[in-house]
Amino acid sequence: MKRDDVRTEPLVLFLRMDPSWMFVDDIRRFVESFCAAACPDADRAEQLALAAHELVQNAISYASTPGVDLRLALDPEAQRVRVSVTNAVRPDQADVLRAVLAAIVAHRDPLAGYVAAMHEAPGRRGGLGLPRVRFEAALELEMTHEGERVTVHAVGPLALPQDWNPEAFGRPAGALASA
Repeated sequence: MKRDDVRTEPLVLFLRMDPSWMFVDDIRRFVESFCAAACPDADRAEQLALAAHELVQNAISYASTPGVDLRLALDPEAQRVRVSVTNAVRPDQADVLRAVLAAIVAHRDPLAGYVAAMHEAPGRRGGLGLPRVRFEAALELEMTHEGERVTVHAVGPLALPQDWNPEAFGRPAGALASA
């Protein structure tokens, strides 16, 4: 009996931590190894690790108190993935995050949203992580807010579309010509 015949529930990685900046790269490598081992046929380890890395960085930067939860759910049966990072926020921080996410997802094309974020404040440090997740990891962004906790979710297909072309900046082959 193959492992796939037995497992019908998503594979889940959950980390509750008080991460410092020096551990963000280690978290990324750990998530990449987990994804490569858990779903080797999906060929998404690098993109999912990028998403976890950027979401954890965002949470560290904007948390009102220490403490970050990272939850990665890989669902081979549904062919879906969800990377979720939760942290504590003040109400004003949640409002700002909600507005930032609305501006990002207002762009139907993830590349257009990423480029718009670059043009918004070219000299500013930061601010590109969430648009980068949407574009480079090919995941859509969502937010939930309960009490003093906010969760940013990056969700999408477990496997990239066959015509996904990283040489064309993550766009499907031929898409740049029509853009």
